[in-house]
Amino acid sequence: MKKSAIIAITLVTLILGGGIIVGWSVYNRNQHEGQESFVKTFTDENFDVEVVQASRKRPVILDFYADWCFPCRLLEPTLEDIAREMRDRVVVGKLNTDKNMMARRFGVTRIPAVFIIRDGEVKESFFGVVSKETLSNALKE
Repeated sequence: MKKSAIIAITLVTLILGGGIIVGWSVYNRNQHEGQESFVKTFTDENFDVEVVQASRKRPVILDFYADWCFPCRLLEPTLEDIAREMRDRVVVGKLNTDKNMMARRFGVTRIPAVFIIRDGEVKESFFGVVSKETLSNALKE
């Protein structure tokens, strides 16, 4: 096969793959519009109250994410399920790494990064897309 044909096939594959990813993201966001979200939004300003102080009463799942991050979007439904099912026992929230500096404090260099915080301390950390079972089991420990 000629080099130019391989390049053309590769480009078409990348473009189609990218289109599928963007289409899925738009579809997924539209499916959840209008529904109440149980996942909180953390910022540098509310971090001490919403995360540190709240973790003294209940465990906190802290998700470091960015809007452009596809794996972060894949993790959203999992976090939403946990937040909805365990809303009286766990605080679930996310912090945008592009808009907040708190990620540096935690040494986050890749996203999604999920931390479980109890009594103001990190007890568990996960990087990448994490299953609901993994997070649920970590909360039980």
